[in-house]
Amino acid sequence: MMDSARDKLTKIIIEAETLCQLDYVDPKSYECWGCGIDMVPRSWKKENKMRANFAKHPNQSHAKDCDADAEEKIVEQGLGKKQSIRSILEKTPGLSPSSLVLIEHREHIGTSSDLNNKTTRSFDNSDKQNKVLNTDVDKKSRRPANTIRPICRAFINFPYDRNMSLSIPGIEGDNYIKIFKKLSHKKIEKYAEKKIFYSSLLLWEKINYNDNLLIIPLTAGIWINNKPDCTYKIKIDWSAWSKAKKTRLLNEIELAQQDARQLKKEGNTKEYTWIFFIGEQDKDNFDTFHVNDNRLICSIIGHIIYPEF
Repeated sequence: MMDSARDKLTKIIIEAETLCQLDYVDPKSYECWGCGIDMVPRSWKKENKMRANFAKHPNQSHAKDCDADAEEKIVEQGLGKKQSIRSILEKTPGLSPSSLVLIEHREHIGTSSDLNNKTTRSFDNSDKQNKVLNTDVDKKSRRPANTIRPICRAFINFPYDRNMSLSIPGIEGDNYIKIFKKLSHKKIEKYAEKKIFYSSLLLWEKINYNDNLLIIPLTAGIWINNKPDCTYKIKIDWSAWSKAKKTRLLNEIELAQQDARQLKKEGNTKEYTWIFFIGEQDKDNFDTFHVNDNRLICSIIGHIIYPEF
């Protein structure tokens, strides 16, 4: 299972979670960006509850020297949670993204038949952005991400390498340490700078939503007698979103909350369900952040450690 694959026609690397934004998804149009075998998109439809991903056919195997397959094995082995593996990360395109580049929504999508003729697809995003996202892969070096999810995965998976470079438009800081910020668990405060903020998801609070707004409750903030008194929340204005985008995010957050409850029942005190986001803090109500882009929020289950640098 892979979180990204390459479009056979455009050669753009696509994050699986962005498939729900497309007008049409052709299951035959994607390949492994490391070795070129066919990759099949899965769980991208709005009714799917599992997170979108790409999978190889059962009768296929990655090439022996496939970088994409090697990346998956590095994460599975948990090497980055024990020590710095910077020399490895510098040569692997997808494990530790170098920056965030948001690709604009695609208006029209072709089909696999386009691969056999000269028909091309129409995109809103510029050629410059396309080249940026793929040049680094050809050089076997770190590449940009087009959502914050792979960046946040790197923050969790490689704690000893958070001093690696990272560039995100609108956020001051030049590495993972400076760009991420955990919300305070002692008070509600005004944050002077925009960051990738994060907090664990509040387990038992209801996730409220309607056609125009989604509210996600967080554990960070003020607690009294072990009960939430005034905690942070994320408000998402999704009035202009498609039904597919709304359903995908709502499913993700509701499943994340269910997973968090299950972890607590099992006595797992290390792993939490984290919500990462880039948003604007409300000018009057400091406990509220506003997020309007589905690419700038995600949930990830994991154990975050904080090595000394």
